[in-house]
Amino acid sequence: MRLTCLGRTFVTFFNIIFMFYSFSLIAVGVIAKIASDIGIIKGIEDQVKEFLNSTTVNIGTSNNGINDWSITEHLNGIALIFIISGCVLFCLSFCGCCGALCNSKTSMTIYAMIIIVMFVGEIIVVILLYAAPDTIQGAIKDVLFESLKNYEGLGNFDATTLGWMFFMKEMNCCGVNGYWDFSITHTDNWRKPGLVSTDLDAPIVCCVTEPPSPSDADTSCAREETLDIHTQGCFNAVWDVLMGNSMYTGIVFSVAFVFQLLLIIFSCILIAGNKEKSKLAGACRWIRILLNCFVCLAQHLE
Repeated sequence: MRLTCLGRTFVTFFNIIFMFYSFSLIAVGVIAKIASDIGIIKGIEDQVKEFLNSTTVNIGTSNNGINDWSITEHLNGIALIFIISGCVLFCLSFCGCCGALCNSKTSMTIYAMIIIVMFVGEIIVVILLYAAPDTIQGAIKDVLFESLKNYEGLGNFDATTLGWMFFMKEMNCCGVNGYWDFSITHTDNWRKPGLVSTDLDAPIVCCVTEPPSPSDADTSCAREETLDIHTQGCFNAVWDVLMGNSMYTGIVFSVAFVFQLLLIIFSCILIAGNKEKSKLAGACRWIRILLNCFVCLAQHLE
């Protein structure tokens, strides 16, 4: 009985926290939709626009489209992911709370099954990350390469080109794996932007120092003989930020696994201990049951 009450309290308490967290995810998604109206993001966006405007003037090419561009064009997909994730998490957490507080065997069973599927899926992903990282990395890179093929360079400010310029400028990186990736682009416009007379081997944006003019001497930073560019690929730049510290990543994964395992165990205990029919159709006595659980938990800890 005490173990059942402990499990009910554990599942209820953390799912209430997850419900609030789901609201945060939805809020982040909404904020991403209006990112250009946020001071910090707008400041970064303005810095990149200033750099691109200055560079286009220096090499004698058009800057049409730069000032009309907004980072939100590239955040719509991310925003949608956050909003959907928040809604899914809210539904899952609500199901867990209903199952624990209302003694609903059906809700608790659905909740436990979803958590188990997520748990197994996360184990598979972690195994792939550490045992066969090329599988996941290759899939992500394929998407990035498809996007990079549409890169056109300075003077051609479509959304894809501006997105890559923004990213490379902020992350101090070049291409997916390196500057040589730009050989796959559908056009070679980026090799001779503006008044540049000799083919470039890397985009001007990859240069460590902004070229002051379109002369061969000033744009030599983007030629193989005298390269002075950011050599790290953008994929590795982001991967190092997210997964670079293996110790911290391992700790995060371990804590997440233990926590989910406890949720699964307690959910199974509640399912096994619930012999009554679902009470969702009746009035759910939320407050009384919750208080009884906390009292029972306090007695258990004494």
